[in-house]
Amino acid sequence: MLPYVRNLLINKRLNNRSVFISMLISNIVILLLPLVIGFVLYTKVEQIMIANANRSNLAMLEQLRLTMDNQFKEVHQLAQQIIFNPKIDLLLNKDSSEDRYNEIEFIRYLKTYQKIDSGFIKDYYVYFQGSDTILSPSMRTDSKTFYDRYYKYEDMSYEQWSKELLGSYHNMNFLPTATLLRDGGMGMMNNQDRMPINVITYVQSLPVREISNIRGSLVILLDEEQIKDRLKQIEEANQSSLYIVDDKQKLILSTSDEYTLSDDFYAQMTSGTGLFNYILNGKDMMVSYTSTSQAGWKYISVMPKDLYMKPVNGIKMTAFWLFILCLIAGAGFAYLAAYRNYSPIKNMVNAIMQGKRTVKRPSGDEYEFIRESIEGSLVEEKQLRGILSQQAPVMRANFLSRLIRGQVDLSQNNSEESLGFMDISPFVYSSYAVLVIQVDDASGFTPNQSEKQWALIRFIITNIGMDLLNERHIGYMVDLDRDRLAVLINLDSDGHGKAAAELKFIASSLKHIIETRFKVILTVAISKVHESLEEIGEGYEEALAALDYKMLMGQSVIICFDDIKEAELHYHYPIETEAQLMNLVKSGDFESVEKLLDTIYELNFSSNQLTPELGTCIFFNMVSTLLKIMNATNTGYGGMEEAGVFDPIKQLQGCNTAQEMHVKTKRFYEHLTRLLQSERSDHSDQLLADIKRFIDGQFTDPNLGLAMISNHCGKTPQYLSTFFKKASGKNITDYISKIRIDQAKLLMENKALTNLQIAQMVGYTNDLAFIRVFKKNEGVTPGKYRESLSTMTVYESETK
Repeated sequence: MLPYVRNLLINKRLNNRSVFISMLISNIVILLLPLVIGFVLYTKVEQIMIANANRSNLAMLEQLRLTMDNQFKEVHQLAQQIIFNPKIDLLLNKDSSEDRYNEIEFIRYLKTYQKIDSGFIKDYYVYFQGSDTILSPSMRTDSKTFYDRYYKYEDMSYEQWSKELLGSYHNMNFLPTATLLRDGGMGMMNNQDRMPINVITYVQSLPVREISNIRGSLVILLDEEQIKDRLKQIEEANQSSLYIVDDKQKLILSTSDEYTLSDDFYAQMTSGTGLFNYILNGKDMMVSYTSTSQAGWKYISVMPKDLYMKPVNGIKMTAFWLFILCLIAGAGFAYLAAYRNYSPIKNMVNAIMQGKRTVKRPSGDEYEFIRESIEGSLVEEKQLRGILSQQAPVMRANFLSRLIRGQVDLSQNNSEESLGFMDISPFVYSSYAVLVIQVDDASGFTPNQSEKQWALIRFIITNIGMDLLNERHIGYMVDLDRDRLAVLINLDSDGHGKAAAELKFIASSLKHIIETRFKVILTVAISKVHESLEEIGEGYEEALAALDYKMLMGQSVIICFDDIKEAELHYHYPIETEAQLMNLVKSGDFESVEKLLDTIYELNFSSNQLTPELGTCIFFNMVSTLLKIMNATNTGYGGMEEAGVFDPIKQLQGCNTAQEMHVKTKRFYEHLTRLLQSERSDHSDQLLADIKRFIDGQFTDPNLGLAMISNHCGKTPQYLSTFFKKASGKNITDYISKIRIDQAKLLMENKALTNLQIAQMVGYTNDLAFIRVFKKNEGVTPGKYRESLSTMTVYESETK
């Protein structure tokens, strides 16, 4: 495989446009698609694994929090029951130690709580400042003796202990873990009881509601070992370091002294529960934390991130090597597939090269080389066809066209030599006929109605028609127009009846094949059978006459001249029917109008046999009735326009069949009926008022005119002009002129204004147009009118 690649890349100088390289790149791209999808899926899985690890770590901390909350509830319940005991207030208010009875009763009361202790509480005692007495469930002593013999803090002197712990105000405060030295005393009879212990101290100043007047303290000692046992479960499970801090960010307890937590570290903990990345001692750590509402503590787990992410990293490395393996294997398969698919192309190029010894082997895209070779072959073939077509007799088409029309002198042109020169076989049979083929609709074959497509359609019809004719007869086809062909047939048949049947069979077969296979709709007209070639021109006229009946019979039919009956010379459209039609249109009843039009159509085209000319005349008469109604109702052409033009005669002439004319006529009558009906509605009054309001507000605008008003009203200018004339009795232009002239007459009372200024103030761009319109409306020029105003003013002043 490698030598072949070297041969491709070096010897053949294959550049980046080679088919092989394109195939190889395509295969690699296809390979990369599932790998990319797998990478995306892996990313999702990695995120899920990290989320699961986060939830698992937080769940363990949350379990620790719940356990500790239960223990703190026990501490708070014990504290509440002691500090709200009635005897405690009596002892707090004593300044001496003479009330031994109440002290003994209070000691008995404290002993009752030892029975419900779960081991989390190591010991507890109450200090009374007035009598300097400490009472616990097992003793009564003074503070100095208690400190020296029972619970002596390793890092705190008696004075500090007495001042900071017993003498200061504390409200359910927890002090960091501390070591207590126990030298002996009552109840400490063995060495185990004399061992130092680590405790967390809970302090509550007494009385509870006093802040400045402190007379005692309740102290509860919590066993650090009990808390550490619970912390070790999490520490061993995830190999992390655990810290407990209070609400003042004071370290209460930790399982490791390796890391020092700074204020910036605590600042990251902005919520009750969460996790974040943090660098401690230069190591990237994963920190998770949760808070307890009982003591205000935070439980913090600090774990190296590589340990935290170890399972995820393991899967990540496995996925990475699998990705590399798939990429290498896929690249190999992509190369083999590209090589296999390239081999046929290579063989094709070699085959082309063998036929073209002078052509250099392609150094780039082999597909382009193959395409150019095929195009070259097609060009050569086209050139050959052109040469052959130039040799074909051009006079052949002209001769056949003149022959069908009867414009050829057959006495001089019917010789075998003359016809052979034009590639026309001699006519050997005695029967002749002419077919005229009309293409009614070619949209099913091609939506592009270009000359090229029409030439292709005529070519198809000619070839199929010649194949049908030349099986038994002699025939030739001639292009008469873009969508019309003529067929000259020399029939091999005996008798007119058999010949007529043969003509119908040929026409039917041709029509069926063209319409079925190529979706081109045809109408075929057939002449009578004639006995001599000299009568061909008569046959052509008969076929054209038969084709005219397509208007009555519709499209996609076969019309024989022999089948045309003698037509009647009259049609049904009496004056009474016309009057009825006019009355129905004026009344706005289109349903009745439509029924009457359908009745007229049925009476004339279903019951009678008319000529095409008479059929067309019927529709022209009905359009004449339409125009009479429009003139009688003073209806303009604006509402009757279709695609910007209303020319009913021209539109009817563009129809191919009587049915199309009937549909078009009904559409004309529908537009007129709806228009007359809408003009009688209240909308006419509203529209007229809207037009006048707009003119009254915009008459000073020089651009005010029919176009501007039609844009405002959303109507066409033609319709608006007709409507305003009918509704108000005057043209829009005259109405605008009257408004402007009335305003100008008021302004003329101000002698300081010139005619030009007044003209511009009322909407005219110059004084010439203003003078012309003023004189047309008032009968005098603006100057004469102003002189009359001055005379009238003098007369009024003299009469006063």
